Amino acid sequence: MDNYLTLADTARCLGMGLKEATREIGRADLQTVMYQGRKCYLRRDIIQWLTKEFGSLAADRLVAAEQSNAETVGIDPAALLITDMLFSRIILPYRVGTASSMLRTIASEACKTGALYDEKALLEQLTLREQAHSTALRCGAALTHPLDISKLYVEHSMLMLFKPPHPLPFGEESGKLTALFFLLMFPAANEHLHILARLNRMLRSKDFIDSLLVIRDEKEMLDIIEQRETELVSRF
Repeated sequence: MDNYLTLADTARCLGMGLKEATREIGRADLQTVMYQGRKCYLRRDIIQWLTKEFGSLAADRLVAAEQSNAETVGIDPAALLITDMLFSRIILPYRVGTASSMLRTIASEACKTGALYDEKALLEQLTLREQAHSTALRCGAALTHPLDISKLYVEHSMLMLFKPPHPLPFGEESGKLTALFFLLMFPAANEHLHILARLNRMLRSKDFIDSLLVIRDEKEMLDIIEQRETELVSRF
């Protein structure tokens, strides 16, 4: 479990050279810890920072980060990974009205997949993550994930999408409501960041988000996701 990331690890996550990565990390003022005699950053701090930072990166920077992380994990950057992982993983709950009930629903449905089994522990980690800093983005989507995935036993990587009947207040800085909730469960930091960069690129299209918001059918939503992802990977 890569709970500790060196500067070189972080540079690869960003798709940058060491000098440029040092400058970017310096701006973020991230704390370091000593691990096995090396100065490292905590995985959870890096992911928390990049969850927010990716939203403001230029498109070419996101592409570089996506490709770099894919290469590290051994993923084909041109694969329709989001579409494939969301097959049978789009949930349309009917009785969700608050942020806390949304998190409970996410934890419950995630455990039904068999990817993990401790619903209480997952809910705790999701809640702690939102308390540390909301994963809600200005576009109306949230990229939820555990604060510390090492505290969970995860059978395999997983991505899910939840669309409640109505948008919810979920802590977005400007007060915008959140209508789409992704769950990212990736024990490997580079795989998490590859998916995170790809999702950020997809969510930059207002037409894409608006199309998902007006549909309440899992198959039609997946078709829209596939169309958007295909558009992006065709540019590699």
